[in-house]
Amino acid sequence: MSTATTHGSRVLSIAGGTLASRLTGLVRVLVLAWVLGFTPLADAFNLANTVPNMLFDLVLGGVASATFIPVFVERLALDGERRAWRSISSVITGALMVLAVASVVAWVAAPYIVHGFTWLQHSPTTASSTILTRQRAVATELLRWFVPQIFFYGLIGIATALLNVRHRFGAAAWVPVVNNVVCIAVLIWFHLVDPSPTISSVQGTRHLLYLGLGTSLGVALQFMFLLPSLARSDLWRLTARFNPRDPAVKAVTRLGSWTLLVVLANQASLYVVLAFAFGIGGSGPVSAYTYGWSFMQMPYAVVVVSVLSALTPQLARLATAADYAGFAERLRFGLRQSLVIILPCTVVLVILAQPLVAILLNHVNASRRLSAGVVLAILAAGLPGFTIFQLVIRGLQAMQRARSVFGLYALQNALTIALCVVLGRHSLAGLTASVSLAYAGAAVVAVLTIARLHVSLRGGLWSVHVRRSMVASGFATVAMAASYAASSWNRGAGLVAHFTSALGAGVVAYAVVVMVLARRAARGRRNGARL
Repeated sequence: MSTATTHGSRVLSIAGGTLASRLTGLVRVLVLAWVLGFTPLADAFNLANTVPNMLFDLVLGGVASATFIPVFVERLALDGERRAWRSISSVITGALMVLAVASVVAWVAAPYIVHGFTWLQHSPTTASSTILTRQRAVATELLRWFVPQIFFYGLIGIATALLNVRHRFGAAAWVPVVNNVVCIAVLIWFHLVDPSPTISSVQGTRHLLYLGLGTSLGVALQFMFLLPSLARSDLWRLTARFNPRDPAVKAVTRLGSWTLLVVLANQASLYVVLAFAFGIGGSGPVSAYTYGWSFMQMPYAVVVVSVLSALTPQLARLATAADYAGFAERLRFGLRQSLVIILPCTVVLVILAQPLVAILLNHVNASRRLSAGVVLAILAAGLPGFTIFQLVIRGLQAMQRARSVFGLYALQNALTIALCVVLGRHSLAGLTASVSLAYAGAAVVAVLTIARLHVSLRGGLWSVHVRRSMVASGFATVAMAASYAASSWNRGAGLVAHFTSALGAGVVAYAVVVMVLARRAARGRRNGARL
């Protein structure tokens, strides 16, 4: 089987699982918005549920995703199976120790963590001060029940790295479905026992305990469903051992020190965004940003993450062999594959963000401007820049250029924080624009940075396929905007029909333009051949 065919089948397998995971994740967001709405309780839940992800990235997640696969592939290529798996065992044992300690510390420090995120919110009246106090108490209680997620996310990250080294990609893409299904069931149960929950009604109740434990149970089951694939992956050489002098541990430590700085920068900017969002007040700004980010990530996760998951082991092997011509070709290939689909997705999310959010999160009612729709449209505008930036980062990580990765992330996060201070202190739209603008600027610098390492991405950024998709997306923008502006339906079935017709007009315009341009290119190639 050819390399292209193998890569294509892997991407399809990953994309299928990622699509199922993201669709069930979308349903999870919809159910969450349906159960909790855009309320102080929703903000407390979303804040508490975001913190374990941030802490996991801080203590291990960023280091694992950036270093484990390149280091494991390098050890297997240089040392042979027996010695390599001893080194890999040392890395994994050390990671488990770090995860255990971090989980205990997070549980103890939960009240201080929540206070750190909410201190910017001002309470001018006694009533609002009481709500803020209760909101902090509920967020703290939920965070303590969510803390086990840190450990299980670590197990999932380690298992995924091991499976990828063995060229098994499908299971890790599919198992988040389990987590989403469990969480959906827990949220529905919570709605049945408390149809109109508030901060006051849930504080100190067993219902809040079951909500927290059930959410963490979903992450635990996500890991457990990876165990059959791990058992079939010939990993029997793994042992519980830790040798700080092992070359793999030293490599992870060396590369991870830079990656840890990257993660610190990432979490600092995310903290600023969430703290400013919480400080804006009103109807669930943290929830609006969380939901908008989730929707924006949908096309990126299905397309780009699938491509990158299949490409990363190949890039690591090419970098280890110093085959930079092949490395550049593979990275351009991934960039071209990603942008061709990301560009039209960007247009759809920018033009139709408001009706999409109204249909999914606001009971099919677009009679007023929705904060989550504003967030989604602005974040989607930065999606191409976000995609390019992440692809370049993955390439630099495969080359083990940790210092360059840190420099780019430091730039991106510094831009985010500076723009948040200037644009986003009192505006959710300005806060969101800060994130998109920062990624766009960092993407330009990232392309120039990797070009200095003799990896040119020009052929991927400006290929005929990308240009064709860009032109077709422009026509689709006009078609969707015109179709949506032609009607004033903003509720119920009329809104759904309005949204569907606008989306259909964009899809038809895109497909027609692509076919016309493809036929013109084919005719030009035939004429050139005859000449």
